[in-house]
Amino acid sequence: MPNPAQRQLPARVHLPSGLVVRLSDAAARAHAASLLGAAADRGAGRALPGRCARDVQILAGPSVLADARGAPLDPLGLSLPDAHVLRALLAFAGVVPEEPGAYTCENCGAPFEVAPSSLLEIGPFTDGELDDPELDRPFDFGVPHPIPALRVGRAVCRRARLAERTVEEAMPLLRLPGDGVLRITPAVVVAMGIVALGNERRAPVIADALAAAPDEAWAAIVDLCHEARYPARLFAVHRCRGCGARNDLDVPLERELARADLRASGEDEGDRAAPGAAGSGAAAFPDLDAFEARVRAAAERIYEERGVRNIDLFIDAGVPACDDGGEPLLGCYTPGTPADELGIARAPEIRIFYRTFRSEAREDPGFDVDAEIAETIDHEVIHHLHHLAGSDPVDDEEHAQIEREQLRRVGQAEAARRARRGALSDLAGFLRVTWPAWLIAAVGTALAWCEGGR
Repeated sequence: MPNPAQRQLPARVHLPSGLVVRLSDAAARAHAASLLGAAADRGAGRALPGRCARDVQILAGPSVLADARGAPLDPLGLSLPDAHVLRALLAFAGVVPEEPGAYTCENCGAPFEVAPSSLLEIGPFTDGELDDPELDRPFDFGVPHPIPALRVGRAVCRRARLAERTVEEAMPLLRLPGDGVLRITPAVVVAMGIVALGNERRAPVIADALAAAPDEAWAAIVDLCHEARYPARLFAVHRCRGCGARNDLDVPLERELARADLRASGEDEGDRAAPGAAGSGAAAFPDLDAFEARVRAAAERIYEERGVRNIDLFIDAGVPACDDGGEPLLGCYTPGTPADELGIARAPEIRIFYRTFRSEAREDPGFDVDAEIAETIDHEVIHHLHHLAGSDPVDDEEHAQIEREQLRRVGQAEAARRARRGALSDLAGFLRVTWPAWLIAAVGTALAWCEGGR
């Protein structure tokens, strides 16, 4: 990844719609400096109400954006996914500032600060590798999508349907400040692209319903809008320095809708009564003692079924270990070691991570704790059996899967470029360390040649 000061806007970009555009780094920086300077002169950046609109205005600057043939391209006609990719590139290249956000590691809780767009993998956009069935799957606008229950007029709605929007159609929302109360008006509803909540299609009624929606329903609608407007590739990966966990972050950091409850109706910013909605009623996750009892009962059964014994079992309530891809583990297997010089041998061990199970159960209401315990223990026992056999194809496949996931995110062309740079770096390092030996060998060869010539 290049140094932030060395990053530039890519000259050619493939967008999710299939459109190929050209960008001028010099023109974008000049126009951004002019806009940001004018905003500062007018006080606290108020010249442009919203950062999304600011980015669009930069893209509309002279010679900044063009089509594949070099003809000027108006960003107002772009689809929102295309526009947000270009916004992310402006932040990635430092054309527009992105202040670091404050986060905590999802695995160990350690705090960290980072500007997410600086970590964006742009290879698939510059190399035209936007064909992944998951990361590049288009949003389905043709069907209603499930959301938590919210009251719409006299009815209770559990589905929302969205329509595509261009940048111009979404400007009433994009212009709004991202750091204040969002006044949900019919114009904002239209800009969001929400064309139906349940059977209700009237924008004023939908606006009232969203202003009074419970937090859970509002967060789901924001997530749905993000899914429709921001390609799945617009995320950054930060690896925690403490535990190595992967933390996925939104790119760009500034988005037009916040999951937090910052809503107000078009007429009144007072109290909003949320409709009565039943709680999830999810069963409480077992405490550590109960969890350990269930783990040991499952292990006893599985050890007998697999015909193994003398494998230590440890239930770890601390920070879970992570795999090479940064994913917190449900469990792990450590082979035993023979006796050392002190005569101390270590038995093989299966370790089960309580906090990972608890986190998974919180995120997935359908998480079957006992089934996952059994599957995890059995999986680690299989690792043990393969280790005894001298080869572990399961471990090989797990590492291959991590490499495939990395390749999907980075892109094949960029991965190949990094491999070449790594090989050249290794060669240069080798030569730096061994050049005295090569010099001595060369001198010796030359002397021998001279002696032979006599």
